[in-house]
Amino acid sequence: MAGRTPFSKTDPNGRSKRLIVVAIDKGGVGKSFFCVRLIEWLTLHGVNFCAFDPDFSNSTLTRFYPPATFLDTRHSENLDQIVEAFDSNDLILVDGVGAHQRIFLDWMEETDLLNAKQQMGLAVTLVLLIEPDKDTVHQAGEAANRIGNQVDWLVVQNFKQSQQSRIYEQSHARQTLMANGAREISLGKLSPHLNETLQARSWTIDQALDSSELNLLDRQRLVAYSRTWFEQLDQIKSILLP
Repeated sequence: MAGRTPFSKTDPNGRSKRLIVVAIDKGGVGKSFFCVRLIEWLTLHGVNFCAFDPDFSNSTLTRFYPPATFLDTRHSENLDQIVEAFDSNDLILVDGVGAHQRIFLDWMEETDLLNAKQQMGLAVTLVLLIEPDKDTVHQAGEAANRIGNQVDWLVVQNFKQSQQSRIYEQSHARQTLMANGAREISLGKLSPHLNETLQARSWTIDQALDSSELNLLDRQRLVAYSRTWFEQLDQIKSILLP
């Protein structure tokens, strides 16, 4: 909506804000898995945050993180709840938008959010989950071409099936993202039996570690997995924290 700047007030307490949106369409690429792991890291850092789950069909994030709020994306004005939540939170996390990537990008343009964010003291990070296939790489390229350098970009290469992604590494999408300052990390493969345990019990890794059901070696596997993941997030905290 031309000329509209609905979110123009700076935070009265001078706090910085950050919006993190997992902006990829394809299902089953680890969007909710990433969000749950990020929530564990944010909790460790004591960040005051709110999470939204726009997926009414699967609701994976809400299953693993019950405080998450459902977000009905069928009407774009409902997305205004994201910004309204900054009244009581310093960081907002929106889980993967499923088949609604365009709805979120259209909403950002309709509200002129990316131009108003400086007035709000707001930083925006768009997260792209990449698998070794053309679909996720193509979607990442479309988002990068549309938004450009108006946001912080985080590329998460999900290596659950393969330890390399030549399609992404050799793509024009990657060139565009890197030209816009994108940061890259990798999401390693969790042992299949441990992943099945987490899924069956709807456990986060922290909840699994608090349980007496895991044997010592499986506990150590989860500790090592989390350590490697947290170390990567610590290196890019400038685009993840408020």
